[in-house]
Amino acid sequence: MAVLLSLNLSDMLVVALVYRRLMSFNYFQFFVPAVVVMGLFAAALDTGRRIWLVIREGVIQYYLSLPISTHGLVIAYLLAGGLSAVVYSSSLLLIALLVLPAQAVVNVLILMPFLFILAMGLAGIAATLAALASTHGEFYFAYMQIAQVSLLILSTVYYPIEVIQRFLPSFLVGVASGNPLSLAAEAIRRFAFMGAPIEPWFLVNMLLTGIPFAFLGAFAYLMALRVIQVKGKL
Repeated sequence: MAVLLSLNLSDMLVVALVYRRLMSFNYFQFFVPAVVVMGLFAAALDTGRRIWLVIREGVIQYYLSLPISTHGLVIAYLLAGGLSAVVYSSSLLLIALLVLPAQAVVNVLILMPFLFILAMGLAGIAATLAALASTHGEFYFAYMQIAQVSLLILSTVYYPIEVIQRFLPSFLVGVASGNPLSLAAEAIRRFAFMGAPIEPWFLVNMLLTGIPFAFLGAFAYLMALRVIQVKGKL
């Protein structure tokens, strides 16, 4: 965690400040929210790695022998994934708030529950990949890399939507606009760094993006657990 935090801090304090001198706009205010979202993304996806290890090492059989329901186990993993992602990204936000106005603190606190739901959705994506990959580690990491590259490239994390509109087809522009990472980054940029008033419809979009992925992950992991209950392994 300390290593990841130091890497993200180097991005915030070195890369963003250096690139700001090369851009025609304030790249520091644009890129720091992206670093926070990338931290949220990485921490949420770590849920999939933990699920994959539990399945691969056979620990899941021990979990299934405990007096807890499979539904409770699935919900616990998604909640833990969302909470760990929010805690990690919050540490980055706290540092960023040192250079932000007081109003930004209020807006960030309002955004936190919605970022938590979004993090649960990202954890659901990771859980789905872990369940699909079964016990084959090479497939899991391949799936994870594909998901990471796809979600980051087709988003506004690194570059504004205007740049995407210039180089990509319209349907990919729509995908990038609805990308959960894009929504999270844009929310932090608008409501924290720019100080714009909170827009309820934007928060609703974040919910509508995160919740389906959370349900998909819960369903996939639950099906994997039921297969293990019947067959003893995947």
